[in-house]
Amino acid sequence: MSKSDSVFRSVGALPKPAWFVVMVVAVLAAVWWWRTPSSGPTLTATVTRGELVATLTSSGTLKPIQSITYRSPIPGRDIEIRELAPEGSRVNEGDLLARLDTTDLEVELARVRQELRQAQMDLQVAEGEWDEAGAEVKAVTQGEGALTVEEARTTLARAQKKAERLREEYASLRPLLDKGFITRDELARTSDQLEQAEDELGLARKRTDIIVELSHPREQNRAALQLAQKAAQLGHARTRVQETELRQSTLARLIDECTIRARGPGMVVYEEYLNANPRRKLRVGDRVFATQGIVTIPEVNRMLVEASVSEAEVHRVSPGQVATVRVEAFPNLELTGTVTRVGALASASAARPFDDKRFDLVITLDATDAELRPEMTIRADVTVGSRQDVLLVPVTALFNKDGRHVVYVVGLSGTETRVVQIGESNDQVAEVVAGLQEGDRLALTEPGAPATTPVRGNALQPR
Repeated sequence: MSKSDSVFRSVGALPKPAWFVVMVVAVLAAVWWWRTPSSGPTLTATVTRGELVATLTSSGTLKPIQSITYRSPIPGRDIEIRELAPEGSRVNEGDLLARLDTTDLEVELARVRQELRQAQMDLQVAEGEWDEAGAEVKAVTQGEGALTVEEARTTLARAQKKAERLREEYASLRPLLDKGFITRDELARTSDQLEQAEDELGLARKRTDIIVELSHPREQNRAALQLAQKAAQLGHARTRVQETELRQSTLARLIDECTIRARGPGMVVYEEYLNANPRRKLRVGDRVFATQGIVTIPEVNRMLVEASVSEAEVHRVSPGQVATVRVEAFPNLELTGTVTRVGALASASAARPFDDKRFDLVITLDATDAELRPEMTIRADVTVGSRQDVLLVPVTALFNKDGRHVVYVVGLSGTETRVVQIGESNDQVAEVVAGLQEGDRLALTEPGAPATTPVRGNALQPR
């Protein structure tokens, strides 16, 4: 016997006013019984109207926008690590990262400084000799050498005048001898003077020719050659000084650079020691070459997210879209960023080439002071669109049946299965394009499935 039968059989024994009250109570009880499934209360939600922010969720890892690897500044030799900043520590520009052993460099620098002092002394000597050679050239061309040439020419001119005067005198005395005005001895004396003057003229001419054509040019060439030689020696001495000064400044710079300091903020990460077997991180006491990285400083204040999006969803994502990023290591931390790149080519796993292909997705995070680290796991929610004043249902009220979206509408006459058309969605609500009206109540579980929590009229609010 049902509950309604027992109620109606007792009606005939009651007075008429009481009969009416009983009938109303019976109807209400029947309605309550009809709306309450025999299996227990049903989880429901109400179709509402509001704003939908559509998001696409992807997982990925954090990567620094910029990383700087610091190496030994000493080329061609290995050098010992004397000090290292703690790995994982945060550093700012100018902070100490590592200090290398400079003992050998300092010994070499002391030797080079001594070589520089000797080279500078040699340069002073070369400059003095070059000045002397220049003075010698000037003396030959303008000083004593030129004066010697001038004296020889003057002596020659004087001898020529003397010889010409004696010739004229001898020529004028010969007629006087014939007339008896002078004696033969007087004419002979003049002849002897003329002969001596002729000899002196010949000797002066020969001396002048030798000085002008042989001695003076030879002295000029010798002085010029010596000047060129001293100039070459001076150039060599200057080059040696410059090279030694360069070596000194290079060694001083290398010694200074053996104290490695951060060129920007970031986090200290040790590199692997390539000479160790098995591989391990570098530590104090290891010797490194210039090609061996010592520490890497990723700039953790400016990071990006490397994620991926499925081939079916890639058309929804484009650069410039806003993203909300949550870090697995910090559940209460919420970061913001912007999509900066969507991969042009799809890629598939090498181990599972026939699985869903995915496109690279890069999100640049806004600056943050959070203690982020590279390779942390994240979840990114990319805002791919928004809808205003649309019908919204919880995604938990949607079910897939024969490849179509269906809902279970709860009404006075029971639960109705209804096919709906879905638009945009996020991880909480979905837009209903057709099939429902505002205020419809939807079951959150399939008919016949047990409900764990008796919640009625539960309408999830859209974000």
